[in-house]
Amino acid sequence: MAETIVLALNGGTGSPAALDWVIERARILQISLELTTVIDLARLPTTIAKDRVLPAYEQMLMDSASRVRRDAPAVQVMTSVRRGAPLQELLNSAADADLLVIGTREAAGSLYGTLRHQIAAGVSCPLVIVPTDWTPRNGSVVVGVDDDETSHRAVAFAAREAERLGRELSIVHAWRIPTLLALGWLSAGASSYDEIRMAHAEVLAGVVERVRAEHPTLVVRDTLEQGSAALVLTGAAEHAEMVVVGTHGRRMIAGLLLGSIAHDLLISMPCPVVVVPHPADVPLLIPNAEHGK
Repeated sequence: MAETIVLALNGGTGSPAALDWVIERARILQISLELTTVIDLARLPTTIAKDRVLPAYEQMLMDSASRVRRDAPAVQVMTSVRRGAPLQELLNSAADADLLVIGTREAAGSLYGTLRHQIAAGVSCPLVIVPTDWTPRNGSVVVGVDDDETSHRAVAFAAREAERLGRELSIVHAWRIPTLLALGWLSAGASSYDEIRMAHAEVLAGVVERVRAEHPTLVVRDTLEQGSAALVLTGAAEHAEMVVVGTHGRRMIAGLLLGSIAHDLLISMPCPVVVVPHPADVPLLIPNAEHGK
């Protein structure tokens, strides 16, 4: 069974890297690919007729599809032009996908730059955001863990990716001294520091133990570091294949919420960032080891 990927293109500087990432993935994994783009009719200048822009979008998709067929001929590829609000259309496109992939650029107002946080907050499947300067690496798969259930699905995804790619899995947990202790407003002796650190070490050890039990052949390394989780993960992911984080999810009706760690990572973008959504009622679709064989 092929992994289903939706790759959203906008013709900007981020799109080629995202296409490269998917083609590289197809060298190892059997995938079914939908190339899509969104025409935001409400934001078109009134001087441009709506029927004039469609051919340009279609040509962009056709060119991308031709490249996929040339460089990854085994991939089943289709194209679709969507019309409407970009955020909602992209969330809809990923409803039945295993992965939604987008490129990003930093220009203010760019579709997959400014909206990437909103997409990450509302998507129902794992979202891969590929930086403009992406090139293939042989680095580890890095995953950030917290002390709540939002990490469980991210760790599962990261472990399967590392196993499939034959890479190390780096499990990272950052911790901080509570503010009141740091300011000296409460007693903060050496024993308090050690107790806090030990509690976080136990959180990390529990995750590592579970991963090693479920993936006995996987090389797992753990990092416990004091500091900002986003900064610690950014440093750990500097030479990584990808960095994976979990986040709280809310449906569009309830509004959008993206965790601060994922938010900060999407700004720094040290490598492709994978945001694995929570809550538990969203099925996590991960290709099994037989894919691509």
